[in-house]
Amino acid sequence: MQSRDLHSEIIGLVAHELGLPREKIHLSDRLLHDLGMDGDDAVDFFNSVHQRFGTDLTHLHENWSEHFGPEGFSCWYGLAIIPAAVVGGAVARMSGLSAVWGFVITVAILAAVLWVSRRWGPADRTVPITVEQVSAAVEAGVWPKRPD
Repeated sequence: MQSRDLHSEIIGLVAHELGLPREKIHLSDRLLHDLGMDGDDAVDFFNSVHQRFGTDLTHLHENWSEHFGPEGFSCWYGLAIIPAAVVGGAVARMSGLSAVWGFVITVAILAAVLWVSRRWGPADRTVPITVEQVSAAVEAGVWPKRPD
């Protein structure tokens, strides 16, 4: 199979998995950071890659947590959601606002916490995987072993 055809097939798999148009996906796109593929989506995608091409993904699975996180929200978000809801509700009640405004205030607080944590929180240490790297692994028939 020619590289161009292989790239096109991999892009098609990514598009299908994420429900995106093919035109929005490029070889340089990082699966997690640019396309938002994480958790179960990443598992499903690589299962499709293995089934379709027979690529040995053993080395990828050995280091999975370096590339992707778990599906859903971290339990640590609960530590922000509960106080934000309490504060949002209390501010709305003390101001004589409706429950809808309490919800709006809560969402604003959560958005601010998320922004602050991304801006000044711990660095993202995940190792990106590009669409092109997936294509190269398929072409080689095996995910490359991580250098020691």
